[in-house]
Amino acid sequence: MTTFSRIVLLLAGLGFLGFGGWLAISPQTALEPLGVRASAAGWIELRAFYGGLELGLAIFLFMAAWHRRWRRAGLWVVMLGNAGIGLTRLACLGLGGQFTPYFGYALAWELGFALLAGWGLAHLPSRIVGPEPLSDAERGLV
Repeated sequence: MTTFSRIVLLLAGLGFLGFGGWLAISPQTALEPLGVRASAAGWIELRAFYGGLELGLAIFLFMAAWHRRWRRAGLWVVMLGNAGIGLTRLACLGLGGQFTPYFGYALAWELGFALLAGWGLAHLPSRIVGPEPLSDAERGLV
C-alpha cells in the first residue's frame, strides 16, 4: 500500500505543481474565463497566494512521497486540503452559485483525491510513522 500512497502523493503534487505554476505565471488565462477580474495589484496577489501556495504544497507532497516518515502527513494534507476545497465549492454551488464545466472537473479532482488519500491513510502501515532511525538511503549514504 505504500506504493499506492506514493502514487497519490506524486499525482496530487503534479496537480498542484501544474495549476500553481499556471496561476503564478498567468492567472488571467486561468481565472478570467471564470469571470475573475483584477487590478495589477490583484493579479500579483493571486499569483503570490494561489500560485505560490500551490507550488509550496507541490514541493511538500513530492517530499512526502520520497520520505517515508512524511507520507502520512502528506496524505492528510491531500485529503483535508482537497476535501475542504471541494466541499466548499459544493456548498457555494448549493447556495445558488453558477455551475460551469470547470467546476465539474475541479470537483472530480478535489473529491477524488480526497477519497484516494483517505483510502491511502486507512491502508498505510502503522510502521510508517514513529521515531525509527533513517535508513542509509534516506540519509543519502547509498
